[in-house]
Amino acid sequence: MKHLRSYPRSFSWGAVGVALLALLVLANGAYAGEAYCEACQGGGGWDPMAKLDEIGNPDAGEAETVMAGLNTAQKNRVGIWNKPLSGFEGSNTSADKSANTSAPSTVKASQSPLVEKASTKTAEENQVIVRSERAKSMIAPLEEAASGTIYLDISENSTEHIPGSIVIPYTQFLNDTAVLSADELAALLGEAGISREDAVIVYGECMPCGGGPAPATFIYWILRSLGHDNVKVLDGMVEDWAAAGLPTSTDAGILPAKAFVPRVSSNFSAEYSYVESGQAQIVDARSIGEFATSSIPGAINIPYESVISGNRLRDESRLERIFGILDREQPVVVFTNTGLKASVVWYALELLGYDSRLYSYENYWINQQTLNQEASLNSSE
Repeated sequence: MKHLRSYPRSFSWGAVGVALLALLVLANGAYAGEAYCEACQGGGGWDPMAKLDEIGNPDAGEAETVMAGLNTAQKNRVGIWNKPLSGFEGSNTSADKSANTSAPSTVKASQSPLVEKASTKTAEENQVIVRSERAKSMIAPLEEAASGTIYLDISENSTEHIPGSIVIPYTQFLNDTAVLSADELAALLGEAGISREDAVIVYGECMPCGGGPAPATFIYWILRSLGHDNVKVLDGMVEDWAAAGLPTSTDAGILPAKAFVPRVSSNFSAEYSYVESGQAQIVDARSIGEFATSSIPGAINIPYESVISGNRLRDESRLERIFGILDREQPVVVFTNTGLKASVVWYALELLGYDSRLYSYENYWINQQTLNQEASLNSSE
């Protein structure tokens, strides 16, 4: 199995058997120090305005103008967030004040509905989350236990399961640092008793560190990429199942082996050339601190934590507000360092009907390095 770094920028994501490999590198040494269990990093309670204050007071001083030489995060701060640069970490205050050119605003003020006050967080999480019929086609209610449905627990170290669940920790979908090939994934699922025709409900988390539903949405993304259409993510964790008075078991289920015949689709993944083409809106789903450090040029920051509440995806009305900054008619590419955390944002976009694809900053960085090396070689000739 090759590491993602070995693939050139001309790599075809549509190639059967390797389409999944081009997206993710999930490792302790991943770019920007992202840990193996990336969904375990960070906590809840994301407040975009508070986070903006951490890297620069958005309301400090007079309205700023923008000069040439700003980094990507600074340009996005002015052009997308419509915030001045006063107090922004790393900005040259005196130079900023002397600049005379204003950055064009790419988003109207009414298109930035991400502001949520910390004081309302607790009340919001206590509200009942309402699921539409469309949502129920992707999110399985706790009480959904249709005959023939296979529950797939992908938790790392789970000791309590929904009775009869097949247990495949999400780490087993990886070969060291890369997603398994389509054939390897098919063998893994088939040996566990899952075929592409089976109804599957995925649940579980990165334990014991938590992290919400990101690992489950990641496996959901893998299954959809393999052509498995009858798959959902459970609306909660096993503890929510138990809290609802439903039975649990310490034993994993065992099913006879089946043939899982993959039908790989490249419609769920983005490749470097597509990201660079300008066809899609680019969403950086990492923390705002990581975004402020570096990002893909033109990316909009929507941290993955903003779309979840505890162990669950927020309801559609809240998601509509969060994604209000995006153009629904234009495709969206979502990325984090490796893609795992980005999967929950991709999942939310899919639920709302966006044309969305998953990507990794690692892949972008590798391709940029390749281009720089080529340019350096060409200039020395």
